[in-house]
Amino acid sequence: MALPVPNLDDRKFQDLVSEARSMIPRFCPEWTDHNLSDPGITLIELFAWLVDTLLYRLNRVPDKNYIKFMELIGIRLEPPKPATADVVFRLSAPQQAAVTIPQGTEVATIRTETQDAIVFTTDRNLAIVPPGLAYALVSADGTAFDDCMPALKHPDKHVSIFQEPPQENNALYLGYAGDLSAHTISLTVQSSIEGIGVDPRDPPLSWEFWDGEDQRWSALTLEKDTTGGLNTNGQVVLHAPYECAMTEIDGKHACWIRCRAIATREGQRPYHKSPRVTAVASASIGGMVPASHAARVSGEVLGRSDGSPGQRFFLQNAPVLARRDGETIEVEGNAPGEYERWQEVPDFSRSGPDDLHFTCDSVSGEIEFGPSIKQTTGEERQYGAIPPPGREIRFKFYRHGGGVIGNVGPRTITVLKSSIPYVASVTNPGPAAGGTDAESMESAKMRAPRALGMRTRAVTADDFEHLALEASSEVARARCIPSGGGNGQGPQPGVVRLLLVPGVQVTDGPIPREQLLLSKAASEEVRTYLDERRLLGTRLEISAPKYVPVAVRVRIKGREGTDFARVASGIERGLYRYIHPLKGGADGKGWPFGRGISLSEVYAAIQAMGGFENIEEATLFPVDSETGEAGEPAAQVTVSIDSLLCSGKHEIEVVE
Repeated sequence: MALPVPNLDDRKFQDLVSEARSMIPRFCPEWTDHNLSDPGITLIELFAWLVDTLLYRLNRVPDKNYIKFMELIGIRLEPPKPATADVVFRLSAPQQAAVTIPQGTEVATIRTETQDAIVFTTDRNLAIVPPGLAYALVSADGTAFDDCMPALKHPDKHVSIFQEPPQENNALYLGYAGDLSAHTISLTVQSSIEGIGVDPRDPPLSWEFWDGEDQRWSALTLEKDTTGGLNTNGQVVLHAPYECAMTEIDGKHACWIRCRAIATREGQRPYHKSPRVTAVASASIGGMVPASHAARVSGEVLGRSDGSPGQRFFLQNAPVLARRDGETIEVEGNAPGEYERWQEVPDFSRSGPDDLHFTCDSVSGEIEFGPSIKQTTGEERQYGAIPPPGREIRFKFYRHGGGVIGNVGPRTITVLKSSIPYVASVTNPGPAAGGTDAESMESAKMRAPRALGMRTRAVTADDFEHLALEASSEVARARCIPSGGGNGQGPQPGVVRLLLVPGVQVTDGPIPREQLLLSKAASEEVRTYLDERRLLGTRLEISAPKYVPVAVRVRIKGREGTDFARVASGIERGLYRYIHPLKGGADGKGWPFGRGISLSEVYAAIQAMGGFENIEEATLFPVDSETGEAGEPAAQVTVSIDSLLCSGKHEIEVVE
């Protein structure tokens, strides 16, 4: 139970009026008309209202003291976090030279009658370079290679890219001299109709790139293929991700992509003969770069220094996003047009009188310079330098924005805020995510009791989990597996494995795998935060859980007179929410780490949703996380301690 808070004065308006009226006979006996229409009664009510207002303010004093105490123990409101998204710039035509899109380029959503445009800025430079095809190889199994580059350069020759008949893992390898990560590549292919048997709309092909992070071949995003599976002249447009890296194949170092024959699935027609390619021309037609929900302000003048300690200025736009390299205060120097860069610090406790330091409150946009404080010896000590009198103070550049409003859907960021040579369009293939609003005062008050018992060192598993959530707002759940934990399934002694789950918005369908992986920036933010607090003898490993998708297939007997489609939709949404990394489980706080699921639990969860007659049949399937294909039906799916269940594609059928 919380401690009772005393009310410093609990009298209300009517209490004050009644008390004043009761004193009239004592102090003014000749006053006998106490009706509401009497001017004296009106004055009593007026002053009672004024006193009631004063009492209200008086009772707010404990609130103010509480907030001042929070300031004393170092609690500050958390600033907003910007949503981030990958945006793809498309060129009007392939260029012979590199096209550079500078950091800070602004793109936005479309402005509507009810909502202003939401502005995003690119987080780094993007250089779209022409691809130089240096090598072309064919291989039957990925171990032995034949050079087919001379044949592709000869107009009268062709290349059979697969064996006869084509087999799984036959592949054509294309090696480029430059790094093509984050590029949109157009391959203009000349070929003849030789790949007999294949459905040109659904060829058993996979376009892949070398993943430098995972050190393996991974699937490229295929935008379009007008070649009918390399059977006719046409164009193949591919999107290479950031992880696309240079590697060595057959002694040749290059940025490699490959076209590989894959096993046909049920109902898919295979190749009976290999396609024959006579020429391949490559071009870069676009590129991808991360962007954040933020507007950038450059060279904002805050004012001129008056030479006094503890000067304060305010930025015109607040809240301000976390500062990056180069985002700082500059003070005018001795020569005109010359500015000196100052350094932002969290406080002035370690600042000397000559240190060019300042603080910036991200929520209010307040800039403060060092104060002068009298010491016990009687002398004044200056904490941080003071800008000389009359000198202009400016913020070189900063970003403002952030908030949940930036979590926009895919293909909504389509407006170029300024014209860029050779750039025709921009879009975001996936949704923007990670945006959070600035913390409210009520939320900060809830943190105060926890702050007093703050874990400043990561020793126990609870410490690691608590500090990981504190380190980054992108982290929604954390699970620490200490060494020796989980019946021998844990890491080696001295190693702490931390599993992090980001916040995801999807609750009514399968969650795309990329949304279940924490960004590199957030992972590094957590690592840096914990490295300052962990024991020296421990080694920290940060990763995502091993996500195990499961799918449920259910046949329900519906009630007469009900909308079967609505019943099926409701059960499907309920299952997606029940088997969910963040919202699932019996308590709705996320499916437990390392816990499997049984068919009996599925029956119980569906039965609790109601709205139907009975469950005729339910089947549980483990799903391959790579291919998305369901496995064999199982009565129970078990997982390891570092795994976490999520939903695959559920199928609900309601019958009469």
